[in-house]
Amino acid sequence: MNLPRAESALAATSSGIVALLVLPPLAAVALAGAGAGFAPIREPGVVANTLLFGVAATAASLAVGGSLALALAPGVPGRATLERLTVMPLYLTPLLTAMGWNWLASPKSGLINLILHAVFGPWATINVISPTGVILVSALAMAPLPFLLISDALRGLDPSLIEAARVHGGSRRLVFCRITAPLLLPAALASALLLGVQTIGMFSVPAVLGLPAGFNVATTEIFQLLENYPPRIADATAWGMLLLAISIALTVAQSALLGRRSFVTITGKTSRPAASKPMAGRARALLAMAYIALATVLPLAALLWAAISLFVPADLKLMQFTSQHFSFVLFGYPKTWLAAGNSLLLGMLTASVVCGLGLAVSWVVLHGRGRGRSILDQLSMTPLSVPAMVFALGLLWVYVRVPLPIYGTILVLLIAYATHYLPFGVRTTNAALRQLHPELEEAARVAGASWSRAIGRITLPLVQPTMLAAWILLFVMAMQEVSSSILLYTSRSIVLSVAVFDLWENGNPSDVAALGFVQLAISFVVVTLVLVIRGRRALT
Repeated sequence: MNLPRAESALAATSSGIVALLVLPPLAAVALAGAGAGFAPIREPGVVANTLLFGVAATAASLAVGGSLALALAPGVPGRATLERLTVMPLYLTPLLTAMGWNWLASPKSGLINLILHAVFGPWATINVISPTGVILVSALAMAPLPFLLISDALRGLDPSLIEAARVHGGSRRLVFCRITAPLLLPAALASALLLGVQTIGMFSVPAVLGLPAGFNVATTEIFQLLENYPPRIADATAWGMLLLAISIALTVAQSALLGRRSFVTITGKTSRPAASKPMAGRARALLAMAYIALATVLPLAALLWAAISLFVPADLKLMQFTSQHFSFVLFGYPKTWLAAGNSLLLGMLTASVVCGLGLAVSWVVLHGRGRGRSILDQLSMTPLSVPAMVFALGLLWVYVRVPLPIYGTILVLLIAYATHYLPFGVRTTNAALRQLHPELEEAARVAGASWSRAIGRITLPLVQPTMLAAWILLFVMAMQEVSSSILLYTSRSIVLSVAVFDLWENGNPSDVAALGFVQLAISFVVVTLVLVIRGRRALT
């Protein structure tokens, strides 16, 4: 089939870029891990901790996120506001959530424990510095992911199926077990896969809450191996192979489970979803508020408390407030502005590159006419099932050995970020393009417009709102990225998330909290400016 030259160039370019981003790091991890032997065999305890953490945190996150999705049904008071607040932990980041809960519930100096000790005595203690604390705090941080996926699946269910079952005498529990839950299984399994990959590849929460308790997992083991001198890159890559093998196993298991049955329901909605009863609606709203308090309000309050305290006391009576920690991180800490500039640059570049490449891939897959579109689609989704730290390890192997002067620069971090977040850009633009019929572009071509003009005047303006929302989310996520940054940064390419972790390792909790607020403030200011600019353009 003869394709237009521009379309062929777009397909070839996007395919080549995706292949170069995804394949070399994975091949490097596989080859290096195979050549290094299987180091995890020598540390069965760490392997067991990794599996325990992955399974338990995934199950807990899925339970919390799924419960919130079911709870925030039509009729719940303040439903729209509660839904927006429920996803706020995505913007707070697991690193700051873990640090906030460390200041709230560390055994000796946590704010909650100080209050409990003052009221009930030293026996009343909540200890978040433990394997249980790592799992529960990770669940709080990750719950928005299954909440979003399962909420979307719930909106797509045909309410008439549930109402028919209730008319025939089915109880609420029976209807949920026999109809609702089975139809939500694809969304639940997709959530479980995403959560499983994210949790086994998570570094921040295990590092902050697990290492002090002796709870070491694969990601913290990789970090410690690379912190040694000389760095033990081969052993670290073997641990990366373990994470990659677990991710592949999760993907295969999900495909096997979904391939056994059909989940098709009647398309369209014949009636509106039943609203919650007033009492039930208020109870569900309270459930969502409890989650928001635990996942967002309390960690932010702890950050603020630590940032304005002269020191973190073991007695509430000794507490003194000051602004010197903000003064230090803004004017005295030499890494702040360098890290802030690098993070801003990386955030904007990552969001722009991923949105642009995602749109190109989605157009080729959905509207293109060339061969190999399904391969390109699957390849672009591969990073979704690979932990960020595994890609970072692969990049270490590739760019340390390839004679390209990019290791230790912003560019290698941009490659890591763009590869890791590529599936988010592809899926977002994919959803937007599915709403546009190809006949719109074809009509422009018939009227004499070139292919590029049709894309620029028809397609891009129609997908712009979705692209902007994706850009904002990707910018915030890139500003917070720590799992790959911790392996690839240098003194010149340090980013804010690594600067925060460095201060934490050096034992400066109040300075950490102040710098964490600076990181959140920068993200908030940039997102606000983008939204203001968007509003002004909409009025012109």
